[in-house]
Amino acid sequence: MGDLGRFDYFDGNGYGKYLLFLLKTNIKTCIYLWKHRSELEFVHFSDLESVLLGGLFCKILNIKYIYNIHDNFFQRYAFNKMLAAFLCRLESIFIRMSHKTLVPESFRRDAYPTSVHSRIEVLRNLPDFDVTTDRLPFTDSQVVLFYGGWISPNRNMDIYLTLASYLISINKDVIVVMCGWGSEQYIQQLSHQFESKGATFRYLGQLSQSDSVGYLKVADISIAHYSPDKIINVFAASNKIPEIIGSNTILLTNAQTKMANEILPYDISIQYEASISETFEPLQRLIDDRQALIEFIARANDYYQSNYNPRITTNRMRELFDEYL
Repeated sequence: MGDLGRFDYFDGNGYGKYLLFLLKTNIKTCIYLWKHRSELEFVHFSDLESVLLGGLFCKILNIKYIYNIHDNFFQRYAFNKMLAAFLCRLESIFIRMSHKTLVPESFRRDAYPTSVHSRIEVLRNLPDFDVTTDRLPFTDSQVVLFYGGWISPNRNMDIYLTLASYLISINKDVIVVMCGWGSEQYIQQLSHQFESKGATFRYLGQLSQSDSVGYLKVADISIAHYSPDKIINVFAASNKIPEIIGSNTILLTNAQTKMANEILPYDISIQYEASISETFEPLQRLIDDRQALIEFIARANDYYQSNYNPRITTNRMRELFDEYL
């Protein structure tokens, strides 16, 4: 479709530039649809921004489209109730017009009116490769903490510092492994902070997803923290959580998210409300009690195989797309 330009995820500022980008994107989409109308059997749209004019134009041209909702738009920002309700109804129109709409978790589907649920398929976020391993945590003399993602002060890196300090206080040798984008200055600052506490710090740079999961598989603990002060985090359809669960790594996560609520009954994570220190006692039980650890990992593996096994998603994608491909 050519160069549509670049625009950072809308954060509540720069309305003019954001709306201008939306207009440009949707006009170019419609031009492309018109030029290729005789060739197109179906179109894939991702999120509300891309479907606004394109979805309507597909309807006019009698072209089927699949609407892939990465984030429910009305839950992405802290809209007031009236605006959120309007955006929910607006998005429901495009869901109803779609051949099929995809969301990554059932709670994302349930947020829309029941009248459009029959159009919505749950296709979970997960790697298209198997993340499982036979390794059990805490089999080596050192405890490895792993983090993959944006490395910046607003990503709550302090919880890793607190966790590392606790593990060192119970006489564990700690290695902190991180990968992802971050400023050199901040990464050096983190390195000094961890090393001043007695932990070894390793920064791997930016890795592919498969390489990142490779390091996750040999880690003992990973934290999936989604700061609840942003509504988008509460409704996050996390890919970190299934990766951590599937790789036999102990998952620590805050309890305020929908994903945390979904997995809580299965006892496959250690959750905290306000402070990472709430995880210390149950974590030490897993470190000290080998049988409890084995049972914990077995439950996590069963959950992963039942809900996130890539074969499930591959088969479902074939069912959805085989008539076109």
